[in-house]
Amino acid sequence: MDTNDQRAGQLKSEKQRLKEIVSVFLKHGLKNGIANPVQVRLALEELGPTFIKIGQMLSMRPDIIPQAYIKEFQKLQDDVKPERYEVIREIIEHELKRPIEELFLSFAEEPIACASLAVVHPAVLKNGDRVVVKIQRPAARETMLKDIALLRRITRFIKYAPQAEVLDLDEAAGELWRAANKELDFQQEARNIKKFYEYNRDVAYITCPRVFEEYTTREVLVMERVEGIPIAHLEQLAAEGYDLRDVAVKLADNYLKQIFEDGFFHADPHPGNILVREGKIVYLDFGMMGVLDKSLLEKFNSLIYGIATGNVEAMQKDVLRIGIKKGSIDTRKLYSDIEQIYNNYIVTSLHEIDVPQMMEEIFKACRKNNIAIPADLVMMAKGLVTIEGLVARLAPEINIMDLALPYARRYILSKRNIKQDLTRQLENFYTLTKSGAKLPVRLLELINGALAGKIRVQMEHTNLDEALNKLNKMVNRLVFGLVLSSLVIGSSIVINANVGPKIYGISVFGLVGFLGAAVMGTWLLISILYSGKM
Repeated sequence: MDTNDQRAGQLKSEKQRLKEIVSVFLKHGLKNGIANPVQVRLALEELGPTFIKIGQMLSMRPDIIPQAYIKEFQKLQDDVKPERYEVIREIIEHELKRPIEELFLSFAEEPIACASLAVVHPAVLKNGDRVVVKIQRPAARETMLKDIALLRRITRFIKYAPQAEVLDLDEAAGELWRAANKELDFQQEARNIKKFYEYNRDVAYITCPRVFEEYTTREVLVMERVEGIPIAHLEQLAAEGYDLRDVAVKLADNYLKQIFEDGFFHADPHPGNILVREGKIVYLDFGMMGVLDKSLLEKFNSLIYGIATGNVEAMQKDVLRIGIKKGSIDTRKLYSDIEQIYNNYIVTSLHEIDVPQMMEEIFKACRKNNIAIPADLVMMAKGLVTIEGLVARLAPEINIMDLALPYARRYILSKRNIKQDLTRQLENFYTLTKSGAKLPVRLLELINGALAGKIRVQMEHTNLDEALNKLNKMVNRLVFGLVLSSLVIGSSIVINANVGPKIYGISVFGLVGFLGAAVMGTWLLISILYSGKM
């Protein structure tokens, strides 16, 4: 078959698939825009595994999908059959370039897990290591990306329908394309696992499966087989002697670390992806990870700090800094919406505020006001909601806000960079002091030059020495005041940084600085009062 025949066959196949997609959506009510959420879910189920996966991905994006659709899409379950063993064997041998008998001591023909895009088989390596082999279904990438491309074509015809404004179709299709490309690359997942391990290698109670890179390709991923207790099986955990509150605190604290310190977090921490084994929390499935760069992390921390301190104005500004403008923005309306959201929550105490839920409402307000929120930040909020739900089941008395505030506070203090702040203050002090100290000298040079006739200025003066003495005193007080101000500022920064030895919880360095400032300030005040020039 030549290239033209192949192209013709491909176009015919795409046309048939497009016709099938359109007919299924029309069947489920998609005639005048967007069908109701239940009908959309039924359409996705009828269209098969790739569309089920599309719905599952969209269920994690409350910023581009209304809540009614989120709830329905969360009901989508993979109901797929395993691939025939012969097909799996062929994929493995094609990807790893060796017969399966040379790769594994044993390989189970029956999978232990089946999803729309991949299947998982247990196996044993030649060295005796027990592993799981994740294999991408044949043509999964090609089929899914084609379906998403066809879906994007369909959105062009319905995006201007009256009901379509409730759903950002272009944004949804674009996010699907990006997410699918990431999730269909198992080498990227392997890199995610390694990166997660490096970030958490010093956390004694957190771990993840080991990756066998020599057996990993874009379509095959071989990992250590991890068995443990699913974190949602509370009775089993208790029976094994685990302190549920301890597990909850460790789970929440580490997830906050992933967000606030690492800027690299598990984006799908549902109960099926977290086990407890030998006193450690084990994360599984690293196909979806969130990344917060330094700029976004700084803005998010500022938003959290604004929520914590009740600074609504700062929250409003941070939302605009975080968001991506998608059209005309009524700033006054946006600010009003954010203030209303905050007022709805502030009736409770700070530690009872449901921050993840509050952020989701803020994101919805942004969507209504033509502001898109970065995808990773939305996934982070969704992940926090999931973790909060797990923590509530393990230990209802724990509030994530209590654990999150210290992270936000530490981050903001660290980003202020105490050393840089102190250095900047000292540099300013040095510059001002140097300029102030040179002022009498410059004046004397000017006067001497005039007296020597080097400057042709005719002037008469009386009591110049007395005037210069007064000027010297004034400059000295100015310099003294600058030193005093710098000492107070520097001491405040040191105390806020909470560094060095402490007395009653206060930094000794900061305390000494304040005492020195008090002595100098007292001396300066007495000298001014004594001179009678207050």
